[in-house]
Amino acid sequence: MPKPNRYVWRIKQKKQTASSSSAPPPPPPPPPPWVELPREITADILSRLGTVEILLNAQRVCSTWCNICHDPSMWRVIDMRNDEDTYMEDVFDKLCRIAVDRSQGQLLKINIEYFGNHDLLQYITQRSSQLRHLRLVSCDDILNGSLAAVAKNFPLLEELHIYLTAICTVDIEAVGRSCSQLKSFTFNDCGFRGLTRFRSLQIDVNDQALAIAVNMPELRHLALFGNTMTNEGLCAILDGCPRLESLDLRHCYSIDLKGDLETRCHQHIIDLKCPHDCTHGYEFSAQICDYNSGDDQSVWFSDYFNDYEYDYDDFDYDDFTDPFNGEYLDEDGFFW
Repeated sequence: MPKPNRYVWRIKQKKQTASSSSAPPPPPPPPPPWVELPREITADILSRLGTVEILLNAQRVCSTWCNICHDPSMWRVIDMRNDEDTYMEDVFDKLCRIAVDRSQGQLLKINIEYFGNHDLLQYITQRSSQLRHLRLVSCDDILNGSLAAVAKNFPLLEELHIYLTAICTVDIEAVGRSCSQLKSFTFNDCGFRGLTRFRSLQIDVNDQALAIAVNMPELRHLALFGNTMTNEGLCAILDGCPRLESLDLRHCYSIDLKGDLETRCHQHIIDLKCPHDCTHGYEFSAQICDYNSGDDQSVWFSDYFNDYEYDYDDFDYDDFTDPFNGEYLDEDGFFW
C-alpha cells in the first residue's frame, strides 16, 4: 500500500534584490538647533535659568549643555532661594555644595534664602576666597558667632547683606576687621517701637551701631532697617564712617531725627531714608513689633500671635481646648 503524501508548510521568503541589499542606512537625525549656538551664548542663556534649574534639569538635556554646566565660569554667581519650604532645606544644602564645588574657587557672589546653617557657611567660605558679595535671607540656623568664625576666609568681601538672620556684635566686629574692602553693609530686621519700656533689661541698643562705627570705616552704603539704635548710635556711625553715601534708617524708631542731627544727615548723606519714610517697594515684610501696646512683654506677645491664623486640624480638640497649652508639648517644649 503506497504511503500518503506528507506536506510541510514553510513561510515563503521574499527574494532580496541586489539594489535593496546594498541600500545605505538612513542618515541620523540632525542635532537640535541650540547645539550649534556659540558656547558663550549658550552659557549666557543657561545662567539665566538659576542654580537650582541648572542642576536639576538643564544639565541633563544634552552632552553639550552638560559640559557647559560643569564649566567653573558658570558658577561665579550662585543664587539659591528656597521659598520657605522646610522640607527642601537638605536638598538645597546639597545643591549649594555642588555649585560651590563646581566654581573651583571662582565664586564671586552668592545669595542664600530660607535655608543654610553654620556648616554650610563654613563650607562656602573655605572654598571661596575670591568672594565679593554675600547675601543671607532668613537663615534661621545660622546663629550668632557664625560669621565671626568664617570672616577671615573672605578678605576680599565688598558687600554683605543680612536680612532677618541672627548676627551679633562679635560678628560685625570680626567682619569689619577681616574684610577691609567692605563698602556695603545691610543688616535689616523688623522694626521695634516702644523699647523704653524695657530699660530694666539692660539691653545695649547701640552696640551694633558702635561696632559698625569702629570697625567699618570704609562703608559707602549702610542699611539698618528696623535697628534699635538711638541718636547716640547714629552719631557714632556718622563719625566713624565719613564716606557714607546712602543710609537707610527706616523703622529705626528709637532715633529722633530732628535739629542739628537731621541737618547733619541731610548734608552728608546723598541717599537718606528716615525712620518714618515709606516702605513701599521693600521686598520683605515691614512688620512693626510695637511694645507700646501693653505694660509688659506678655501683652505684646499676645497681640503678636493674635495677628496670625493657625490651622488646628492636626490637633484633637473641642471648643474648650487650648492647643497651645502644655498638653500638646513634648518634654523639650516643642509641639509634637
